[in-house]
Amino acid sequence: MISSASSHIPTTLDGPFNPVTRKFDPSLRSGSDDLPMNHPRLKKNVTSNFPEQIALAISSIDSMWVSWITGDAQIGKNVTPLDPSSVGSEVWYGEESGNYSKKRSGVSMIYNQLYPFEGLLNYTSGIIHHVKIDG
Repeated sequence: MISSASSHIPTTLDGPFNPVTRKFDPSLRSGSDDLPMNHPRLKKNVTSNFPEQIALAISSIDSMWVSWITGDAQIGKNVTPLDPSSVGSEVWYGEESGNYSKKRSGVSMIYNQLYPFEGLLNYTSGIIHHVKIDG
């Protein structure tokens, strides 16, 4: 049995704290086994509007957020951002499996990182959707 009075684990509320750094150990990075982005094992097998990275987040006692991404992220010199208004951000739900009579709509957005320098690859995300369900 662990007594809560025996030890105190500090939190950010106890701070601010002085930063602690450690010397990098080069033996930890002897090589990479990462696959290149064009490797066949990383090929997508779904259409561009298939939802991915679905996340649920409780925001209060009677509400939650549903978030997901559609469309492909783009990396390269010339990227064409997707249009978030081209798709709806809707969640259909209900209290019984197969009976989804309630609907909520939300917002969608994209994230861009465009570099003005030669040699750096630009990035634009897929369409990021957020819908709040309450009540």
